[in-house]
Amino acid sequence: MKCKKIIMCAAAVIACALIYPSGVFSFPTVFPHGTTIYNPEKCYNGYTVFGTEVEEEGTVLIDMNGNVVKQWKNICQAEHPPKMLNGGYLAGTMRPAPEKDGRIWGDDHSTDLVVVDWDGKVVRNIPRAGMHHDYQFEGNPVGYHVPGMLVDNYKGKILILSHKIARNPAITDKDLYDDYIAEVDAKGNIVWEWLASEHFDEMNFPDEVKATLYKYPTYSATRTPDVKGGDWIHVNAASYLGPNKWYNEDPVKYKVFHPDNIIISNRQTNTSCIIEKATGKVVWQIGPLYYPDIIWEFGGEQYKRAYRKLEQIIGQHHTHMIPKGLPGEGNIMIYDNGGYAGYGPRNPGAHWGWSDARRDYSRVIEFDPRTLEMVWEHSAKVMGLREKYKFYSDYVSSAQRLPNGNTLITNGAVGQFQEVTPDHEIVWEYISPYYNDKGKYNLVYRAYRVPYDYVPQLKKPVERSVVPPDNTKYRVDPVK
Repeated sequence: MKCKKIIMCAAAVIACALIYPSGVFSFPTVFPHGTTIYNPEKCYNGYTVFGTEVEEEGTVLIDMNGNVVKQWKNICQAEHPPKMLNGGYLAGTMRPAPEKDGRIWGDDHSTDLVVVDWDGKVVRNIPRAGMHHDYQFEGNPVGYHVPGMLVDNYKGKILILSHKIARNPAITDKDLYDDYIAEVDAKGNIVWEWLASEHFDEMNFPDEVKATLYKYPTYSATRTPDVKGGDWIHVNAASYLGPNKWYNEDPVKYKVFHPDNIIISNRQTNTSCIIEKATGKVVWQIGPLYYPDIIWEFGGEQYKRAYRKLEQIIGQHHTHMIPKGLPGEGNIMIYDNGGYAGYGPRNPGAHWGWSDARRDYSRVIEFDPRTLEMVWEHSAKVMGLREKYKFYSDYVSSAQRLPNGNTLITNGAVGQFQEVTPDHEIVWEYISPYYNDKGKYNLVYRAYRVPYDYVPQLKKPVERSVVPPDNTKYRVDPVK
């Protein structure tokens, strides 16, 4: 519970910050909301869907000018993430009752995973799925728009990230709030499942990491009444690799990139892994330590300085392979939060060794999964900003590669979405006005952009440019 309070306090502080164009102060108290920057000619125009994390607001769909064109107040009521499907369908969590917001598979207190039509009618329901953080539909590996792989097959298989309560004395002597992945078929039958704690020995944790993890496994309350457990690894993304050029090039050499394999992001351990679907084994991993002298092994070869190029990843979100058909296909993209995460020896910033890795800025990185060679990075540094914390979300957040080569970035802790070009120009920016009254923050876990034709129920909106004011000349008029 103490860890949970630390996280909530950090969120409240960060929520006051505006990561905005370079002329602004780092912690303003007055700033605009809605669409603040928009260059239609340089954007991949469409609708953006996101969960507000406000119970009474649910999920909203906005146009490029920030106008709300549709709202589903009973979908993703402070849960995440909602996803827009082709045809005007929406997927996300639905509470069977207002108090049932749990995230444990099959538990009576857990949410359902549903797909609803444009009018809110449930067209598919997986009861008590307890989905948290991610899920994927058959036919699209990542859940966002990819040319030729529309997100529309809600009647097929679904990959669902949930939790189970488990025990593994090799990890800790406490109960685990363990990450559980299930694939269900069209009839709701489980056809594949995976429990993180059963693969602990495959995850290559150094002894000093294991020692701290055993004592402090991020033990906290869950959303299920009177149930506590160690959220030891905290998986926050799970997606298929999908068709990719590496496997097509050499299915033997690059067996780990089989399209059915699943890639996961493990926030609390600073690791990302690929799970071999056929065996359930962890067959590819980065982290938890990224020191330049650590040898990284891949495909029977040793890369002595691979981590020198990648540098330390901390508390990351949305690790996924960019799908075939998009610029950068085959590369791994990660929202590397910074903030605080990991286990290890104590230090002045982490007296117990829990969340021992800390950094006060974020970055979005794209790299070759065979060599860890960096391909692209977006951060305050590469934008030429002196203050690295001007691009910063210490938790949640995501990055979606768009068909035109731009990237839609969710800086979730401050409720900010930015579409940036490969050259780091911000061509669209939106600040969420949906604040949680209890915590006074406008957190958004993940936003997705879909083409206009995903929503045939609406006419294409008028696109109006938004040019931000000169911040040095912007004034708030006094009361007359």
